[in-house]
Amino acid sequence: MLVAPLTSHAAVTESFNPGDLIKGQSFSSVYYFAPDGKRYVFPNEKTYFTWFTNFDGVKTISDASLGAIPIGGNVTYRPGVKMVKITTDPQVYVVDQGGVLRHVDSEQLAQTLYGLNWNNQIDDIPDPFFINYKRGAALTLASDFVPSDVTTQTTTIGEDKQMTFQDASITISSTENGFVPKNMTIKKGTTVTWTNRDNHTHDVSSDAFNSGELAGSATYQRTFNSVGSFTYHDSVHPSMTATINVVN
Repeated sequence: MLVAPLTSHAAVTESFNPGDLIKGQSFSSVYYFAPDGKRYVFPNEKTYFTWFTNFDGVKTISDASLGAIPIGGNVTYRPGVKMVKITTDPQVYVVDQGGVLRHVDSEQLAQTLYGLNWNNQIDDIPDPFFINYKRGAALTLASDFVPSDVTTQTTTIGEDKQMTFQDASITISSTENGFVPKNMTIKKGTTVTWTNRDNHTHDVSSDAFNSGELAGSATYQRTFNSVGSFTYHDSVHPSMTATINVVN
C-alpha cells in the first residue's frame, strides 16, 4: 500500500470533497475519496504517480473520520500512461479506461505506441492486484489506442471508475464522530446521499430538509439546486452538526 512521507504537525481537517486525497492523523497510507463516499486504496507508489506528481494535495483527517469511510477497492493505473504485465505472465497490456487491459499482440505495435524504449514503459503488477483490472479486446491496430489521448480523456480516478461528480456521499457515523465529512463543497445540481453506517438511529435535519428517522444502513438523498451554505444536524443526537456549501 502506498504511504506518503511523514510530516510533523500536519493540520487536521474535517472538510474534504469528492476527488480529494486523504490520509489519517496516525497513518501515512493515502486514499482517494470518491463521489460514492468510499475511499480507494493506492496499492503502490507506481500506481499513485501515474495520477499525481507529488503529495502536496493530500489532506489529513482524523483517524476516526478515516475509519468511518468504507473502503471501495483499489485504484488502477491511469489509462495510457504505462503498459503493464503480471509478474507471472509475459503478456503485455495497455491500460484502457475503466481499468480495462488490452493485450498488445506484437513488439512492433508496442514500439509504435510507446517508442523505441517501449520496454522501459512496462510495469509489473503483483498478482494479487491483477484482479482489480478487467480484460478487454486485444489491441491489434495502433489507431485503436493513442496513449496520450486516452490519458487526456481520463482526468480523475472517479471518471476512470465511471462515477459522476454530480453525486456525493456522506457517512453518518457514531454520535462521537458525527457526519463524515463534516464540511463539504459541491456544485449546484449535485445529489448528496447520506448513509447511516451506525447501529443507532439517526436523521438529517435542517430548516430546508428532513430525512425522517434512518435506521442502520438506511439512506437519504437530496439534490441541491440552489447556491448557498446549508447547515444541518441530527435531531436524534443534536451534537452532530455539519455543513454543505453549494457553489456554481
